[in-house]
Amino acid sequence: MKRLFLFALPLMMGVSASAQQKVYVCDGFNAEVVTIGSADDIVVSEASNSLQIGSKTFKLSEVDSVTFNAPMFNEVKVAYNGSTATVTIPSYVKGVTSSVTGSTVVLTSKNVTDEILYTVSGTSTNGSLTIIGEYKLSVALAGLNLTSTTAKAPIDIECGKRINLILNEGTTNTITDGASNAAKGAFYTSGHLEIEGGGTLNVKGNAKHALCAKEYLQIKKTTGKINILGAVSDGIHCGKGKENDDNSFFQINGGEVTVSNAGSDCIDCDDYGCAIIKGGNLTLNVSQNDGTGLKVDSCIYMTGGDIKFNVTGNISDGIRTSYAAYFDGASLNGTVAGMGARGIRAKKTTKTTDTVLNGGYLYFNGTNADITVTGTKNVADNTVCYGIKADTEFKQTAGTINITVSSTDSTTKAYNFKSNTSTGGTLNAK
Repeated sequence: MKRLFLFALPLMMGVSASAQQKVYVCDGFNAEVVTIGSADDIVVSEASNSLQIGSKTFKLSEVDSVTFNAPMFNEVKVAYNGSTATVTIPSYVKGVTSSVTGSTVVLTSKNVTDEILYTVSGTSTNGSLTIIGEYKLSVALAGLNLTSTTAKAPIDIECGKRINLILNEGTTNTITDGASNAAKGAFYTSGHLEIEGGGTLNVKGNAKHALCAKEYLQIKKTTGKINILGAVSDGIHCGKGKENDDNSFFQINGGEVTVSNAGSDCIDCDDYGCAIIKGGNLTLNVSQNDGTGLKVDSCIYMTGGDIKFNVTGNISDGIRTSYAAYFDGASLNGTVAGMGARGIRAKKTTKTTDTVLNGGYLYFNGTNADITVTGTKNVADNTVCYGIKADTEFKQTAGTINITVSSTDSTTKAYNFKSNTSTGGTLNAK
């Protein structure tokens, strides 16, 4: 239970039995209004860790505060309208200044004690938003269609702290950069990016990556849809390439993420990075040659959700780890059609210049997989097409893996394992 919530409880005792009273239940920058008639309408249950207010039930862990006065959030609003932009900074928001030139907006925050919410909306075909700060912050997209044709990224958040990206419910938000963008992504942040909210985000990167976080990138359970429409390099790129760094990972707990038309990898967890799949749906369309759907230099951990990949690029992989992958639940579905392509690959790297050495491990401990292979050998370098390939070890203890090979090339195989130490589960190859 949060401390602010405890402070609010004594105030509730003053509610009149005959008067209707609005109660504001706050969670972060969201407030739900409930009308009650008396203090008896408010019940706290420690046994179920819940708060009952009128007809509404809330988890105590998800309540920051309860108040009778409409809350004032530290909110700055940015609204685009063609070639212009308007910034609104309320007087009670301290430490934030703005610079606006046409539709180019730069916000600088010196506030290091209070989280600021930046709500962004409107349309501009040549606009940008740069946020500079030293404290965690939130950005809410509330129906934004923003394109930049300059060297500036449409959205560039220069803050090394936690960045909370909220996709407002019922909104569609589209971010597109120009070929001259000097940042690493059309949507770029130098900190840890956490995404939530039931709206839709569309991103296209015409210079390099589409969606890029210098540190970790996490997609929460409440997230709606993220569509990567295309990228010159990676569709989603995260991690800063430092050994033993806890902030280099990609994690998805919910939502629907679709990546198409990436010039390199659909999702790339940079050097030493890992991927954590706990929920949600990933759809990875690998049309580029020598590319990957989900590329991880360290480890993959999958316990929930669903991954679909469609590999049509040559010498490409649906899922690739340079060390190990642990598939402990949920499902995988994929098609492998490119020449010399692989569906799932654990790669062993031995060059001294490689980031991670001596990997090549695949462990299936409950994840069910269905893979269809129609690709042929890549004649340029004799790379054979496989459904699953483990350079060092494959081990299955549970779950069912079905690999169907339908190819005109006799060298195409369902799988290739250096060592198979399976003790359970079912592997069907036909």
